[in-house]
Order: sequence, then structure tokens, then C-alpha cells
Amino acid sequence: MLVSAALAALLSGCGASAVERGSVAQALAVAPGDAFEASFTDWSRVNEGDLASAVREGLRDDSLTRSTIAPQSLVWEQVFGFSPQSLDWELTARSASGAILAFGWSSALSDDEVQAGLEQAGYERDGDRWELGADTALPASLSGVMAVVELDPGRRMLVAADTPEAFTEGSLLDRRGVAEVAGSLEGTPRSALFQDGPATCASGGVSGRGTQVEEQGTEAARRAGRLKEPVWSVRAVDGERFFVAAAFDSPATATDQARVRERLATGPFIGRAGLVEDVLRLTRVATRESVAMLAFTRESTGPSMMSTTGPLLLAGC
Repeated sequence: MLVSAALAALLSGCGASAVERGSVAQALAVAPGDAFEASFTDWSRVNEGDLASAVREGLRDDSLTRSTIAPQSLVWEQVFGFSPQSLDWELTARSASGAILAFGWSSALSDDEVQAGLEQAGYERDGDRWELGADTALPASLSGVMAVVELDPGRRMLVAADTPEAFTEGSLLDRRGVAEVAGSLEGTPRSALFQDGPATCASGGVSGRGTQVEEQGTEAARRAGRLKEPVWSVRAVDGERFFVAAAFDSPATATDQARVRERLATGPFIGRAGLVEDVLRLTRVATRESVAMLAFTRESTGPSMMSTTGPLLLAGC
């Protein structure tokens, strides 16, 4: 199974935080060790009732922005026979070996219902794995990343991959910086995006965003101080709270980068309309060992902070 010893060690660790013992840790533990990006979604707090309305609300308030399942939720319910509202969490990860989609299901959903859902969706069991047949009704956005499935009923988890090679032995939690930024989260976020250094720079930076945005971003970063590439980072939303954390190579670098990013939390919102403080209001800047952390309040109906279609310098490089 993809579930490695990293999860057991983390869950049993003395003094582990609620995040390190909870669904974020469970999700990150099944992500492959060579992943460069992982997106977490907390389905346990998605509204009950009408699925379409709940998903619209989740996409509007940014809590489902990183979900692969959400845009296809109605098809998912029809194909698998159970609603994604029965899930606890979802994780998608991209790595050099391939892509995975994993989820944990709630106690409201039985193991038999999950297995029946796989059979209904067109999967056939092959030993410890399930393989997707050619006659599936799953849309390409799901079937492409769910070609092969492994179940762990004991932990109520399913891990799917686009190719068997994506089932690597290592866990993302074994990577330096990942557990550190995950442990900096205060409680379980509704949505979180974990990225290694190059992915952080690509998604939050201004490179490739057009000449004007690149020039504005370069000048803003110069005034604030030099942005440095982190080892790993996370950005997360939880209702009206937005949080950014980045792990660096030393406590001194983390302190420096916390100050630089604090300066970027005011002034023109590079690559977007208006001022940063029109959207995000900084409430806390702190460091913990080699991790720089910034906490904000935001309008839950404001522009997406979890989409990577626009730059976000204070979370980038």
C-alpha cells in the first residue's frame, strides 16, 4: 500500500499538533515522495443537502478551488453511487512518477458501499488493486488520474493513480520542509496547496505573466527585499482566514523572508486589481524555527487565493 510508516510515526508522535494527527497528515502521507505539489480539500465541512448548491458555494468561497472532484461532483455521484459529501478529505498530487487522487471517507459510508461504487464505475479487481475498465462513465478529468486504485478499508482511505508507477514507496511527509509547513497550520484548513520551491515560484511569482506584470513584480520585490525560494510552502483558506507558510534553509532566512513578505502584504496587488489590503488584511507575522508564517483575514466572497492563475508575490518568489 501507499500508506507508509511516515503516517504511523507522525500519528503516534509525542506532542504532535492537531493538524499533524489529523486528516492533513493522513492525506500528505499517501502522496508520493517525489511529489512537487499536493492539494488538500476538507470535504467534511462542505454543506449538506443539495450537492450542486454545496459545490457552487464551495467554489465561490475558495474552499473547493483545489478539488479535482468538485467540478465533476454530480457525475461522480451518478457514477459511484455516493456523494462526495460522504468524504472526509481529498488530496491530489503531481510528481515525476505521475499523478494521484486520494480520499478518506466518513463513517457514514461503509467499505462495502465504496467497493460497490468502484464496481458500478467500471473497475475490476486485480489482486490488491482495482483497474478501470474501458467502458467507464467517468469523465476524462477523473478517469485519467483514477486508472488504478488501492483501498485501505482499515483507515477508510482510497488512493488512485494515473499509472501504477505513481505508487511509490516514499511518502511526501518524508520530504524536508513538508511536515514543518503542515505543522504550522492552525487547525485543519478547508483548502490547502502544498508546493516545493520551484512550484511555489512558478505559481505565485510573476515570471511568464506578461512584460508589464513582470516589471511591476520585480520592482515590488526589489523594494520589499529579495524574495528567496523556499524548500516547501503552503497556502490555505479556512472561511475568512488565509494563511501562508514557507520553510527555508535556516531560521535566519525565515526571519528575513517573513519581513520581506510582510512588506508585500500592502500596496498594489501585482497582477490583480486594486491594493493587496483591499483583499487581504494582515493579522500576524511570525517565524517558527525555519518557517515563515503570515496570517490574514479576507472576504470569503473575494477573489480566489487558492487559484494559481494569477500571481501572489507574498506567497511566491
